[in-house]
This record gives sequence, C-alpha cells and structure tokens, in this order.
Amino acid sequence: MLTQYTTGRAPAPLATRAELDALGALMVEDEAVVSDAPTYRPEAAALLLVGLALLLSPKQPKEKTR
Repeated sequence: MLTQYTTGRAPAPLATRAELDALGALMVEDEAVVSDAPTYRPEAAALLLVGLALLLSPKQPKEKTR
C-alpha cells in the first residue's frame, strides 16, 4: 500500500505554465494533425461499397434478334 505524507506547504508545480499551455494545445488538436494517423472517413467506405455494388450488379438483358 502506498502511503503519502503531507507537510503544511503547497506542493511544487510539476510543469511550467508554458508546458501546460503546450499540453492543452495538443489535447484540442485533431489526431491527424498531431500524429499524421489516418482519420476515419465514412464517405470513403460508402464510395467503395457503391462501386462494389455496381461491379456485382446484374447486367441488363440483351434483346434477342430474329
């Protein structure tokens, strides 16, 4: 079990004000801006499904000639 002892004084800050501001700015950024990771694009998945459906759809019947 971890035990903490406190004194009457306030604890020393672990980060400067500039570091806290930088951390706050990183927390509100989009994921792609910070890490260059791809973001979820639902419209890309929809286009892929529509294209796949068009490729797999049956062709129109041809008219028979006599």
